This record gives sequence, C-alpha cells and structure tokens, in this order.
Amino acid sequence: MSPVISNRRFWITNFFLFSFFLIIFYQLLQLMVIRRPAFQKLAAKQHRLVVEVPPLRGQIVDRKGRELATNLKVPSIYAVPRLISKNDRADLAKKASRILGLNEKFLLERLSRNKSFVWLKRKVSSAEAEKISKLANPAFGILEEYKRFYPQGDLLAQILGFTNTDNAGLEGIELYLNRELEGRPGKRYTKRDALGREIKAFEVKTIPALDGHRVTLTIDQYVQYLTERALDRAFTTWKAQGGWAIVMEAKTGKVIAMANRPTFNPNDYEKSMPATRRNRAITDMYEPGSVFKIVTASAVLNENKVTTESIFDCENGAYRYGSKVLHDVHPYGKLSFADVLVKSSNIGTVKIASRLEPKVFQSYIEAFGFGKLSGIDLPGEVPGYTRPPSLWSKTSPYNIPMGQEILVNTLQMTVAMAVIANGGNLVSPYMIERIQDQAGVTLRERKPQVKHRVIRPEVAQTMRQILTRVVEEGTGKKAHIDGIPVGGKTGTAQKVLSGGRGYSHSDFISSFIGFAPADDPILVMTVVLDNPKPLYYGGTVSAPVFKEVMEAALYSAGYVPHNAKTLEEIRSAGDLGKNPPPVELGDSRGKAVPLPAAQPAT
Repeated sequence: MSPVISNRRFWITNFFLFSFFLIIFYQLLQLMVIRRPAFQKLAAKQHRLVVEVPPLRGQIVDRKGRELATNLKVPSIYAVPRLISKNDRADLAKKASRILGLNEKFLLERLSRNKSFVWLKRKVSSAEAEKISKLANPAFGILEEYKRFYPQGDLLAQILGFTNTDNAGLEGIELYLNRELEGRPGKRYTKRDALGREIKAFEVKTIPALDGHRVTLTIDQYVQYLTERALDRAFTTWKAQGGWAIVMEAKTGKVIAMANRPTFNPNDYEKSMPATRRNRAITDMYEPGSVFKIVTASAVLNENKVTTESIFDCENGAYRYGSKVLHDVHPYGKLSFADVLVKSSNIGTVKIASRLEPKVFQSYIEAFGFGKLSGIDLPGEVPGYTRPPSLWSKTSPYNIPMGQEILVNTLQMTVAMAVIANGGNLVSPYMIERIQDQAGVTLRERKPQVKHRVIRPEVAQTMRQILTRVVEEGTGKKAHIDGIPVGGKTGTAQKVLSGGRGYSHSDFISSFIGFAPADDPILVMTVVLDNPKPLYYGGTVSAPVFKEVMEAALYSAGYVPHNAKTLEEIRSAGDLGKNPPPVELGDSRGKAVPLPAAQPAT
C-alpha cells in the first residue's frame, strides 16, 4: 500500500524549501552585488598595512663639524601574540624575562593580548637580541631602530640634553630644537596576511622620510674638554657642592664652552639624578659678590665722577653705617680708585658708589644686562633679580655695589665682563650658529649682534688696565699666565641663610671672571664653585681653572704668547722633543693637528 502525502504537508514543505533557497539567493545577492563595494573596502582595509618610516634625527656638531650627538642602529624586540598558544605563553614569558631583564608578569600580559604586534623591549643590546634569536621562536622578532647616541659621553651633557625611547627631545638643545632635529616620518604602503604579518612582496608605494636638520653649535669641542677637565678637578679637589664655567668670545658673544658639575651621561640619563641634569650656568641665581664691583666701577668712571687716582678712605677695614659695620678682609687706609678694585675693598667700593644717584646706578645695572634674560638660545635661563631704587632698603646702597641684594646667573656675569673686554658693547650671547638640511642648505644662521653701548671705549680700556693689575698684583694672581696678559676679578660671596636670615659665615659662592689677552681680549671666562671646602676664596679655588683653560684655549685659537720661542730657537736649544709646538686634541679622524700660524695680538 503506497503512502499518502496530504496536499497541506506538500505545500508547507515546498514553501519552506523555496523560502530557504530564496534566503540563500538574497544573501548571495547581498554579498555579490548590493554590499560588494563595502566588503571590498573592508577586505582592503584588513589587508592594507601602513608602516611608518622613522626619520633620522639630525646631528648636532661643534663649530668644526665634530659630532656631539648622532644616531646608532640598535635592535628592538617584538612579539606576535596570535602565533603563541595559551599553553606556551607562560614558558615563553619566563624565558624572555630572563634574557631581557623584564618582569615575567609584564611579559605574560603582553604575550596574552589578541594582537599581531607588541613591543617587548626597545633598543636592546646586541647580546640580548642574539639570545632572543637563539630561542628560534617565530612569535619573537627583531627590528632595527635608531637610538640617539652621544659619542663624547658626558661632555656638554647639560647643554645637549637627551631624548626618550621615541627619539623626542626631553632637555637641552634636544628639546629646544626638537622640531628641527626630529624630521618628518615617511610611510610604506604594503599588504599583510591573516595574522597581521607584513607581506613585503606586495608593497604598493613608499613615501620616504625627511631626516632632521643638522645643527652646528658655536661650541669648540676641544675647549669644552679643557673646561670640563679643569672644572672637574677643582670640583673634586675643593669638595664643592657644584661648579660651572663659561668661555665666550668677547666681541661676538659666541659661547665656545659651557660646563657643569656634577654631571651625567646622556647615553644613560635614566640612571642620573635630576640635579645633575640642570644647566646651572643659566638656571641658577646667586649673589655675585665682589665680581659685581666691575659694574660699580665702570658706572662711576663712565659718569666722570672719579678718576683712577681719586683717593678713598677705607677706614682701616671697619666702616660704620647706621647700626651696622662694613668690613674688609684686610684693613686698608687710603686707596686710589684703581687700588680699591685691585685690592677688592668693600668699603672703598661703597664709597665709590655713593657718588652716583641710585637711579643712575640702577640704569647701569640694567644696561649691563642684569635683571632680564640674556637671550641665549637654550631652555631654562633665569633672568636674575634686581630691584628699582624705590624698593631699596636702607642697606641697599651699601650692599648692591659689592654684589649683595642682587641675583645673577653666570652667563649674565660673563656678558657683563665682555662689555669691558670688547670696548663697551653689550653683545647678545648665543650657542646655535647654523641649522642646515641634509643637503647642506643653510636654513637659519645666527650672526653676532650688539644690543647697545654701555660704557665709552676709553672707560673700558681703563677698566681693562685696572683688572690686569688685579691679576698681576691683586687678588687674582693665580690666574696669571706667563707670556699672556690677563685681566680679571675675583669674588667670594657669602651665601644667604635659609629664610633670608642674613649671611652665612661658612658657606660661599667662589668665582673668578676674566679675559685674555688683556691688550686685545679674545675670550672671556667665568668660573664659579658652589661652597668649596676647606678654602673658599675665588682667587684660590676658581682662578686656577681660568688659567688652565684660557692658556690652552688661546693656543688653540692661534694666539702665540709674547715670550713664545720660535721654532728655530727651539731647534737650536735642542729641546724640540721636550717642548713640541702646541697641538689640538685631535680632529674628527683622531689625528693630532698642528695649530695654524698666527701672530701675537697687538
């Protein structure tokens, strides 16, 4: 007996079959026609890979083209978590943590992500990269990146600054010129597989990166080395809390050396303390003490209130004003104007300053550049502090002329001495000489600039003569250089007690500021030591640093001392081997380079 199928069941079955095929047809229509552009776009997006091509950060070089900051290729370690099974994650995290020195839990979290690329550790050592490679695991990979490198180590550290892992400037010139140095990244358009890995054979196009610009500084690497070596020796010998020094061209304002102690290595800046990274030559304010007397003396001379032979009674070392008594280190009777400066008499300086109206004196303080930024092309400069006469206290007319109740930075003092050294002009100090693109085209170049005239040339000449006596017969004898006339001024300033409760009798800022050669100054230099022990006089602890650096720096600049022997005299004396002609430390290839011939300054 054949089975009987009801019409109702037949049509219901056919309806569902028809509906099923209709749905399939509709889905095919959706996929192949209606939504085809959208799916094609999604597929292209999933397979398209845009890889950023990092630019090379621009070099920083000294005035002679010697590298101060450059780039090195270093390996970086990454992982592809999607290639790692759940069972293998813990074991791989343990192995990698031992090699890379990273926390195991940190690595396990990274390896557990649902991603096709994660960084494990960037810019590692070649030894670490080699050990990762020996694991022979396809989930681990090595890429080469560029790392900022400072070939001279801690030389010029606070000025250059440093960069982070992504090569972005964090401090110093690296921060100040980050935009110019970092360049512009390029892009590589290519394809990737289902696991997110790049298929290099399917590369579409590449937009090359634009490398950063090359920055040339006014710094002379050799003079910088001399300055840091001498400063470091004084800083260590005198157990100072800090030390800083500046060497600058007197006529142009070009800074050719700027050193700080304590210091750090920018290649390992993470290991350093923030205090060691501060550029104290421009960031620290202090009361200058007796070195400020050059401003007082110049102002009075320029106003024709005294002559070099004017006599001042120095009260045998004790001068009462109001309820206070002003003392000199050594008791003096009557001294000429010049001798007041040579012997650094506080009492004589105060009496000299009394011949000026406070407003006039304040105008000279400002004209010498105090109380405002010098304009140096470095980050972090402080303007110092000076008050208008309307805010002076009863003791201000006695304290300010000898360098108290005023705050300066070392660069300001250097620029002030340059006024006397160059004939009376306030120059604008600078350190960034030139910025060029990688093709060598100069994009920006700084030229020497005179802001204004401060004192007359004849006053500057008189001050140079007096300051030369300071070195020859006064408090700055340890700055004397045989055969080279030197001028300068010592300073030993008492540090202010916390809370402004007066001055310390045990803590001092010791400084020396000078120029050479005195008859036609080329260079100006300031040396400051913060709280040296056990000796603390500027002429004792700071002046020798000036002598050591200035003598070699002038040789390097081609200046020949007046008493220098000729090559024929050396040969005839038979001591050519004992006293060879001066040479520079070396050029960029490491060879010794004889100095160019030069005539004595006149």
